[in-house]
Amino acid sequence: MPKQVDHEERREAISQAVWHVVSESGLEALTLRAVAGAAGCTTGMVTHYFSDKKMLLAHARTEMHRRMAARIDTLPAGAGAGARDTLCAVAEQALPLDRERHLEAVVWSQFLLTTRHDPALLAEHIRSHASWIRRLNALVRAACPDRPEPEALNDRVRSLVACLDGLALNAVTDPDAYPPDLQRRVLQTQLDLILERNRSQ
Repeated sequence: MPKQVDHEERREAISQAVWHVVSESGLEALTLRAVAGAAGCTTGMVTHYFSDKKMLLAHARTEMHRRMAARIDTLPAGAGAGARDTLCAVAEQALPLDRERHLEAVVWSQFLLTTRHDPALLAEHIRSHASWIRRLNALVRAACPDRPEPEALNDRVRSLVACLDGLALNAVTDPDAYPPDLQRRVLQTQLDLILERNRSQ
């Protein structure tokens, strides 16, 4: 139906405007007026889809998740000897190793701070985080040579997530101290730890 297509096109245009504002001016500049200006429409048009800044931030977080998932979906699937490489490639998508991923990490970190005082945003974070854990759980299981029990596997996945989150937060706040090469080395060290063949359970 033409009317439905028009709504989808408008929402997509506003979605791109949200990301453009964050990219060009940072999260502090993410307002209804700024998004309207970037989208070339009225503020009223924006409020038809996003009623306030909280919704804009939630949408920026959703768009960040979509972009990251799209990159992961284009990665080659690994098996056997390639399972570790696949796990590493997927894990790297959560690190601010380039301009795009740095921006995503900024959005993610700001979103985390906001969830502390907003149950709806917290619920969204919990859902997306659970999805990320499930994805990593399957990849770590495939890459582990010692076939760990579920509890041990979960511990290894959680330690990997803690490493990725810590790297991302530190690289956003102090990028000179956490350059991409260092982030990659730390990730490799963490993978060595969680995938060690003779690791004690």
